Amino acid sequence: MIKFIIPFVMLSGLAISQQNLKDNFVPLKSSGTLPDVFTQNIRNVIQKDISDLNKNHENDKYIKSNYLTEANYEIEKIVKSGNTLINDEVTVYLNKVADVILKNNPTLRNELHIYTLKSPVVNAYSYDKGYMFIDIGLIAQVETEAQLAYILCHEISHYTKKHHIEGYVKNKKLDRQNYDRNGDDKLIEKCQYSKEKESEADVEGFRLFEQTDYNLKQAEKAFDVLQYAHLPFELVEFKKSFFETEYLKLPNGYFLKEVSSIRNNSNEDDTKLTHPNTAKRKQTVVDLIANRSNAGKVNALVGQSQFEYIRDLTRMELCRLYLKRRDYPNALYAAYVLANKYPNNQYVAEVISKCMYAISLYGKGSIRYNSDSYLENGIPSHSDIESYPQQLYHFINKVPSNEWTMLSLNYVYRTHKKFPSNQNINAYSDSLFKLVSQVNWGIVDFVRLSKKTEVVTETAKDTLATAAEPASKTDLIASIQKENNFKSYDTAYYKEMYLDLFMNDKEFIGKFPANGSSTTSSSSGFSSYSTSSKSSDSKTKKSKKGEYIKTEDKIQKVLLLEPFYLKIDESKEEEFQYFSSDKKQENYIVTVNNCAQKQNFELVTLDPGLVTSSDVDKVNDYSVINDWFSEKFDADSDDKNPIFNTNEIDNLVGKYGTQYVFKTGIVNYKSRSGKKRTYYYAFVYDIKKNEMIYKKFETFRDKDSKDLINAKVYQTFYELKHKK
Repeated sequence: MIKFIIPFVMLSGLAISQQNLKDNFVPLKSSGTLPDVFTQNIRNVIQKDISDLNKNHENDKYIKSNYLTEANYEIEKIVKSGNTLINDEVTVYLNKVADVILKNNPTLRNELHIYTLKSPVVNAYSYDKGYMFIDIGLIAQVETEAQLAYILCHEISHYTKKHHIEGYVKNKKLDRQNYDRNGDDKLIEKCQYSKEKESEADVEGFRLFEQTDYNLKQAEKAFDVLQYAHLPFELVEFKKSFFETEYLKLPNGYFLKEVSSIRNNSNEDDTKLTHPNTAKRKQTVVDLIANRSNAGKVNALVGQSQFEYIRDLTRMELCRLYLKRRDYPNALYAAYVLANKYPNNQYVAEVISKCMYAISLYGKGSIRYNSDSYLENGIPSHSDIESYPQQLYHFINKVPSNEWTMLSLNYVYRTHKKFPSNQNINAYSDSLFKLVSQVNWGIVDFVRLSKKTEVVTETAKDTLATAAEPASKTDLIASIQKENNFKSYDTAYYKEMYLDLFMNDKEFIGKFPANGSSTTSSSSGFSSYSTSSKSSDSKTKKSKKGEYIKTEDKIQKVLLLEPFYLKIDESKEEEFQYFSSDKKQENYIVTVNNCAQKQNFELVTLDPGLVTSSDVDKVNDYSVINDWFSEKFDADSDDKNPIFNTNEIDNLVGKYGTQYVFKTGIVNYKSRSGKKRTYYYAFVYDIKKNEMIYKKFETFRDKDSKDLINAKVYQTFYELKHKK
């Protein structure tokens, strides 16, 4: 089901200047006044909703009251996740499209709250309270404003038909029933009901869509967008010339001559799917279009140039979201596509630089994935990829890790020279110089003569002698300049990639390691190199309770990031105790602050649940740090995988006066048999050094008493301040 949810904000009179994408891109942020959904007391909202429900003569009030509780908390979680955008350019545009759709129905329009969600998924969803969320990934994929408008119409129909609450009631009733047949029966019946509602939203959405002046055929095309949502937003040939220079010509063997065709599963078996397959959905709309006039209908009503600009904004943002997931091949391909349109965009060049460096680290085992990672098994094989992106995956899979490091340095350093004021690109360039030294490459490895040269001149003999003996960096550079006088036919392709830099660029010469080690060419023409081993950190101290501190100094100040509290009771029909958890969390925040004050420990709280309507900057700051942790937690939190998704951590460290972020929480659990467990955790991360420096995780066979919680929090701050 395409869903959409987003709390609506009044956008009239809001002026937002456009970005100049020819030069750069600034990641999307919220602005203006925060809507009520950020500041309201969620328990009061739920109580009012349930009170209104009880006034109506409806069936299944108990189930529906549970729905209202769960839906409200789910909406709150989404809008306060750091991923929901408020008053940004994309959200303003989405609301303008909604204005066009519902220009003749202002009452319905005022009931809708439409927001953009920073997610790379191609999806949209809505709740019966009128909240609609449109994923960045979906906007990046649509081909026209009219396609986007039809998808909005589909979601509006879900809202007007109350499909969300009806589906919830249906599923709860099915869960209570006993099935004598196999366990798939319940799933199939749930899916069938969901498909019926999706089909209804397709038809009702089209009826709303046809009331506009949008091109009706674009509703049909919208299903093609959904069908191929697993592919990049554009399919273009990945040309090896993108990384080539006058002195670097990549071997043809690294590139596929033919790519696999795109698989068509539009008519897949949808028995156990919540949506009808796209072939059925598309045909339904095709039949509706056949009897309608499309005269005078257009692809854009807000504006074609505005649509293309907004779509490119989301495509730029999509690169960052891929980096957040550590999906470097997808980020690299998306940036490559954008670079063809915006060759001088500094942000796009930076994304490519990040990806090149990240893949270098991955090839050397410095970036790892596990079962909890988005890319569970690391970078996929090219055989699992369709169409033109397969060329890039083949290239990544084919190039040996050390050669990839050389290629990366070549691209990133030249990008640094193009954008010398970009400190991030400069940092990645310097890091790649270090990687080159770790694989024992130096200038001497680029000084060699062709064994096939028929006539060896006196100059060549001098060059051979220079290369064979220990030499200074300047002597080596002189040798390279002499060697350039005659062509070497058996030199590996990568031997000459830096030739112009060695001859003309003093900065490059100064940073490139002078001495390396000899390399041996394999029979296939590839090279193998030795890598230096990494020393392990011996500062970590572990205890039997699963805690450690790893820091040179006492910690005096931390940024407290949204304390967490959850109560689960499996003996009850509704296992998650929302109201109780919410109250406990409020009390827990007070406990944490009181314990810190008693020990004169400075605590700065950054919690989206405690903001006022004017605190949009705090929401943006929370989003930055939350993105940092999302990328950090994509693998084992103890791994020191580099963080690529944000450049703003240093600014936040300066703003809040600390590089330490404190995450803590309580989970109180009661099993069906009545056993109770309380789990307490406290982690402190140095977000500047990218490492966990304090960890405590303890389990108690007891209830979550006030004295117990107070004691554990007090102990945590004591250990942080005094250092074990």
